[in-house]
Amino acid sequence: MKLSVLDEPRFTCSTCASGCRNWHVELLKDEIQSVQKLAWPKDDPLHGIVGTMKHGSRTYLAHAPDGVCVFLNRQNNLCRIHAEFGVDAKPLGCRLYPFQISPTFDGEATVSPRYTCPTVRANIGVSHREALPELRELAARMQFPAYFNSTTTCNLDREQVQAVCEFASTLLNAFPTNDQRSLFLIATCDFLSTLTADQLDRTTLGQAFPRLKQTVEAIVGLPVKRPGWLFRIAFRMFLGLHLRRDEDVLDGRAGRFQRLWGMLKFACGTGSFKNLGVTHPDGQLRKARLFSPEMHCGDPAIFELHWRMVTTKLLSLHFMGAANYNRDLLTGLRSLAMLFPLVAAAAKYRAGNRGASAVEMQDIDYGVSVIEHAFGRSPVLSQSFAKSLERHLLEPGMFLRVVQTV
Repeated sequence: MKLSVLDEPRFTCSTCASGCRNWHVELLKDEIQSVQKLAWPKDDPLHGIVGTMKHGSRTYLAHAPDGVCVFLNRQNNLCRIHAEFGVDAKPLGCRLYPFQISPTFDGEATVSPRYTCPTVRANIGVSHREALPELRELAARMQFPAYFNSTTTCNLDREQVQAVCEFASTLLNAFPTNDQRSLFLIATCDFLSTLTADQLDRTTLGQAFPRLKQTVEAIVGLPVKRPGWLFRIAFRMFLGLHLRRDEDVLDGRAGRFQRLWGMLKFACGTGSFKNLGVTHPDGQLRKARLFSPEMHCGDPAIFELHWRMVTTKLLSLHFMGAANYNRDLLTGLRSLAMLFPLVAAAAKYRAGNRGASAVEMQDIDYGVSVIEHAFGRSPVLSQSFAKSLERHLLEPGMFLRVVQTV
């Protein structure tokens, strides 16, 4: 299998242990007994520990009541399995984090970083190319879901798909505002849907850009009304689905009824992010001042991290196929456009609850982390209800209200 990495992202582990806290590693079949039979010394606190937990048909590394992996050395933030038995004894999911490997074209896969990791968000360390030998070794142990097919690519070939992704990622920077960048992704999808496969090439895309730019600028210039109450409920519900942390239920730190009640309150505009996940900061949703110009977050420079994440997903193709609930090219592009209002809403929540009058980079850092945690990975977002909500929010005219008022 051919494995590809991007040149721009960088990462070197800073032993922050973010992947060992509130992140559940699912074990492969051959790893379950390996973890359970680790020969800890008799005087070690881990001697005799099972070390795994089962939920439904899946088995995970066990976590302490506060959500921390039982194998984390809290004194130095290092893995005790690694220290005692070597790196090869660690489960595949632990060794892989914060990298994600997803299949693309037949016999190929790409690597992208998870922006839940603070070191990834800071873009600190060596190029991913340095980790490629180990990543190839780990990829050889993985069982990949289906590669792209004609439905996934909307009947485009490899060169055409890559041309679309490079076109979108390069020309995002041609727009000065966040709403224009998000709308550009939508306009690109609308344009592509008018073409047949034999009409699309890099020349066609280049020639279409001036018209797409005019379209986006004209849309942004239209008067925008505050969304109605049903629309506001739909957006808050969709945001809540991205914030919901099912791992809290796994650890017993939250009950299903408690989580459902928190979601209902959230959809109605009350409650807190913390009602949906214990790792979220406490506060009041109303302080985010969603759908109100009072909390300013329009500076694209502040959102540099967000657009870097979007570009990474575009170039690694981790917005379509197995990496994103088997969405096709166009649906996946639209889901990337939806990320901006979600990140902005999370950032406004954090800013409002720390008493700030404007969103700052630290708030975007939080917003990117919590939304990326769910993107393409949360089972609830793969359900038809979540996809229906997304389609509704992306309807013509509706999405403009979202990006300009959230």
